[in-house]
Amino acid sequence: MLKVMAEVCFISENEGGMTKDVFSGLMASFNVNGELIMCKINLGEEVEKEVIPKGEKHIVNIELPYGEVYKDLILPNYVFNLNVGIRVIAKGIVLEVGHEAEK
Repeated sequence: MLKVMAEVCFISENEGGMTKDVFSGLMASFNVNGELIMCKINLGEEVEKEVIPKGEKHIVNIELPYGEVYKDLILPNYVFNLNVGIRVIAKGIVLEVGHEAEK
């Protein structure tokens, strides 16, 4: 499993993002050069189900169970989108690889 710390901004509903609240523990897809791979987004050490406000930048931990396949691409400063289906719900940038964010 590949773990990254990233800065993400979840897109508001008006901009095409999710219509429901975004929660820590969300399972989404991480877009790697057009390929969508499963991931789990956590807001630091906080308890799952904490609401992550849209339209603001957040430091999050992203767990990528199949991310090792892409470890040569997913490096610091890698810019990515998070998707639910074909809908882009967030934009982000990788800050660190292999570390979890600390609060």
